[in-house]
Amino acid sequence: MSRFREKKGKFSFREKLLLLIFLIVFAACAVWLVAYRVNAAESEAQMAALQKATFTSQQASSSRALSSSSSLKSSAAVSSKASKASAVSSSVRAQPQFEKLQAQNSDIQAWIQIEGTKVNYPVMQTPKKPEFYLYRNLAKQEESRGLPFLDAKSMLKKSKNYLVYGHNMRDGTAFAGLLGYLDQNFCKAHPIIHFDTPYGLGDYQVVAVFRSRIYKTDSKAFKYYQYADIETQDAFNTYIKNVKKRADYDTGTTVSYGDQLLTLSTCYQYVEDGRLVVVAKKVK
Repeated sequence: MSRFREKKGKFSFREKLLLLIFLIVFAACAVWLVAYRVNAAESEAQMAALQKATFTSQQASSSRALSSSSSLKSSAAVSSKASKASAVSSSVRAQPQFEKLQAQNSDIQAWIQIEGTKVNYPVMQTPKKPEFYLYRNLAKQEESRGLPFLDAKSMLKKSKNYLVYGHNMRDGTAFAGLLGYLDQNFCKAHPIIHFDTPYGLGDYQVVAVFRSRIYKTDSKAFKYYQYADIETQDAFNTYIKNVKKRADYDTGTTVSYGDQLLTLSTCYQYVEDGRLVVVAKKVK
């Protein structure tokens, strides 16, 4: 009986090999998890430091409120003149902030914030490598959440539509907050998206929220991601017509040629390669 137990207690070569493989995989996963946590912590620290130097501070909020109050007090006779003065003032306030940001990373082209969400990030752009920040942080190190980035064709001084991409992360970071706009009540409570550039502070009002997907190249379906460089009136009207047609609900916000648009895109797996898209127009 004792011999039988002794024999039974030994592992075969196959069992030892499987155990070794399991231990290696477990160790690799543990190392990856620790590295991911450390990387994420470093990125969050970098982001917190940047946020203190941006337009999301109490001082910046007061500045926006003061600008809005001054605008309301302006009479109709001087509204055009006041509007131009406000634009110049906005630009003057934005430039020093972006000098600080771009001193840390010259790829920062804008800053986006949506109240009621975790969306509060720099917006990157690298025309020669359009998706460089898809999986990279501010230090240009690999990170799964990446950073929001402008489409290479969306030129801040030229395009009538700024197309910005961002990940939909399970922890609520990156562009996961955009999913709130699937609820019309959320949209009513948070209609404004702050999108600031070196050329001025910008408030954008949500025009439409719709679901789309990445289509095959030969598909004739409306591809919102092909409208990052809107310049002509025909292209503008075609884009808005299709956006409104596909909207989940009516926001009541009208759009006309000449308005500056902002389009935010994130993954939304309601279908394969699904996307959630939020379109807004500049109101201030």
